[in-house]
Amino acid sequence: MNTTDLEIISYTDPYCTWCWGSEPILRKIQEVYGQQVRIRFIMGGLVKDMREFSDPGAGIGGERWYEQVAQHWLEASGRHRMPVDEQIYYDIKEDVFSTHPACIAYEAARLQGEEIAIRYLRRLREGAAAERKAIQHLEVQVQLAGEVGLDVKQFESDIQSGRANDLFQEDLQECRIKGVRGFPTFLVRGTESEVLLRSYTSFQTFENWLQELSINQLEQKVLKGEPAQVFDFISRYGKTAVMEISTVFDLSFEKAEELLSGMAEKGLIVAEKAGNGFLYSLPKQNLQECNPDTGICAV
Repeated sequence: MNTTDLEIISYTDPYCTWCWGSEPILRKIQEVYGQQVRIRFIMGGLVKDMREFSDPGAGIGGERWYEQVAQHWLEASGRHRMPVDEQIYYDIKEDVFSTHPACIAYEAARLQGEEIAIRYLRRLREGAAAERKAIQHLEVQVQLAGEVGLDVKQFESDIQSGRANDLFQEDLQECRIKGVRGFPTFLVRGTESEVLLRSYTSFQTFENWLQELSINQLEQKVLKGEPAQVFDFISRYGKTAVMEISTVFDLSFEKAEELLSGMAEKGLIVAEKAGNGFLYSLPKQNLQECNPDTGICAV
């Protein structure tokens, strides 16, 4: 198949905890299918103004919204098993809270290219979900933009000029056309047909639909949960949660945790406390100096 024949469109929001919880599954799709499946993101604008927001199903609304959202995040984390730091909501409880500025920041990144925008979106998610960063604030957005290699001056200019907001409004219009009201929502599209998957979706469901839409023509990469492959994965993706290794390499959560802890003890990777869990990344030293087979890192 051509690399553009299959596409997953993720209707999302940088603050959405179940979108954060979907990261392991999207990363597995990328690893298993590579360029056979394109993944792109449409911003949905989960909360325009928290003072006017109400989600009775999740028990969110009213003056104590920050407590309710914090509890929702903890409950969700217990299910999707990605790390969260719910204290961010106590930090910003006095804000006129909206997720729209973070969506607009993603659009500013997209003006510099789809690939770097996806890296930036991931960094926004990490910051909001697990690092207690108020990603609706411009200074935080700019800091994270610099971390992923965006042209910061252009990034700020595109936010302030309204160019990024114009793209965001186009995304909101697409959500309305598709009838997308909850996040995450995924549109899985083939050359002749498509299916809309509402809410958190398992890898198995994605796999079934991708094979259906490709008439079983997709090739799958075999992944092994060995230190060398895990090391390579982290070297390419950056900060990685236990659940991502568990999902991508078909390991139990406990086995993935044990593997990552062992690699960290040997100095192959470093563990960073992130809310109620950890994020793992490579040491800041020359990454080539670490041997994932022997577990030895040269000084």
